[in-house]
Amino acid sequence: MGIKNFSFESIETYLQKSKYYIPDYQREYSWTKETEVDDFWKDLQTIILEKDREEHFLGQVVLNENEGKKYIIDGQQRTTTMIILLAVLRDFFYELHEKFNISDAQDIYEDIKIKFIGRYSETKNELKLTLGEVDRDFFRTYIQMFRKKEFEINVEKIPSHIKIKEAYNYFYNEIKKKLDDSKNFNEQYLKLKEIYETFLSKIKVMYVETDNEYEAFIIFETLNARGKDLETADLLKNHLFRISKGNLELVKNTWQKILETLEEIDVTRYIRHYWNSKYSFSREKDLYKRLRDKISTPLDTKEFIEEIEKLSPLYKSLEKPENGFYFDDKNINESLTNLRIMGASTFFPLILALENKGFSEEIIKKIVHNIETLFLRNCVIGDKVANKYEILFSNLASKITTETLIDFESINKELKDNILSDEEFLVAFETAEIKQVTTAKYVLREINDFYDNETTVIKDNNKIQLEHIMPKALGDKWNIDNELHAKYLNKIGNLTLLYNKLNNKVKNNTFEVKKQSYSESTIQLNKELINFKEWSIKNIESRQKKLSKIAVKRWSVIE
Repeated sequence: MGIKNFSFESIETYLQKSKYYIPDYQREYSWTKETEVDDFWKDLQTIILEKDREEHFLGQVVLNENEGKKYIIDGQQRTTTMIILLAVLRDFFYELHEKFNISDAQDIYEDIKIKFIGRYSETKNELKLTLGEVDRDFFRTYIQMFRKKEFEINVEKIPSHIKIKEAYNYFYNEIKKKLDDSKNFNEQYLKLKEIYETFLSKIKVMYVETDNEYEAFIIFETLNARGKDLETADLLKNHLFRISKGNLELVKNTWQKILETLEEIDVTRYIRHYWNSKYSFSREKDLYKRLRDKISTPLDTKEFIEEIEKLSPLYKSLEKPENGFYFDDKNINESLTNLRIMGASTFFPLILALENKGFSEEIIKKIVHNIETLFLRNCVIGDKVANKYEILFSNLASKITTETLIDFESINKELKDNILSDEEFLVAFETAEIKQVTTAKYVLREINDFYDNETTVIKDNNKIQLEHIMPKALGDKWNIDNELHAKYLNKIGNLTLLYNKLNNKVKNNTFEVKKQSYSESTIQLNKELINFKEWSIKNIESRQKKLSKIAVKRWSVIE
């Protein structure tokens, strides 16, 4: 193995050893203040308290030198966090010097700035650490370039930028609490100096430098295969890089394209759904081992990375249909949006398999409709657990990939066998309740639009409200037993839809008052309510029974 340099280094030695770069394809800063950053700080505090303890091992740093630059293959999160903590210490030493004219504090401030963080200007870049493209500019501006933190930099809702800022604030607040307990400024300085010197001298990293990228990936995988949890996607990425050989640049560039397409979507989740669309069902804990065994040659790597890149726009549309649709057929997109409202995702492998095998949108439309029917009938109304169907969809997808199922009829037969029959659905619907507001809106909207296709309900949930005819708060206007109220409040027969303006009128009023708003509504569901003289438990049951007959037709199985 081509290890060029191996040693255990203190933070002081490691950060002064060279300038380091994080490749663009590495994931952005991901440590959170509640977990990893908190652990990092508590480890440092433990060493300070245990004064006879000589050192603490922080972890490994694996590097590869390429064209004169040292790239961090493993260890970018802990290295970034080191710089964040040093930036906080730098700022505190500066404050002590400014307030109390402590010359030693100024010396340490200068040391941190020059030796461990580095200087930057428009003409000179001497920073010790350069992050990947997404975080580079923000990290340089907010962390590495010294400035008083009396102003706020716009984080623009980029998750990694938020985490960087939170890590800085976490360290700042923790150190401030320690300094606030001091009797005077000299004690503050000594406490700060102790944190600084302990961090630099007693925390160690295992420093591994290789003479080629391939060897760096082998070391990364070996060090991370056991022990602390690592994202399956990270292990897989480095496995792909390691075995890609002559295809390395292609693999790295394609991986970056996948990340850009998916944006904040969980890559591990995508890869598992992709795997389950082609091979035998796998849970996340077994996924990396199976992928590693399956993808073992440069050709395997090329085919795998190109296929998941090709399917990534579809996966993004499955996860976030509200951000844009993949299919041209609006009926497919509407069904996918409805499935998202129901929180369904276990069917993703089946859609990936259909698209990968080139099934037409006409066939996909019918299958997606029946998947929507399955989730509505079985899970929303039938109260079955959605995850129960994960293996079903994976098995169907695998059979499509291996061409055991080759047409709509054969796929639909297996799907239909798992959907509640009309009779079962009708019985379940007549007594069902829906507590989840967005799901209730979806069910009522679809029933209304199926019943009255001339006046469809606006799909924007911000413009329409779920109305409980018998209200949530009874007050003294409704003479209903509390037990019956609790039992029937969320029954479908007691629910309707109103546009915001009308909904604000009805509130918890009597049924007589509510009927006036219902009569003004353009939604067909409400027009029939004005025929009731009163609103009783019996009327809730009879209305729900009527709605169930429409529901059976709306969520029917396409043959």
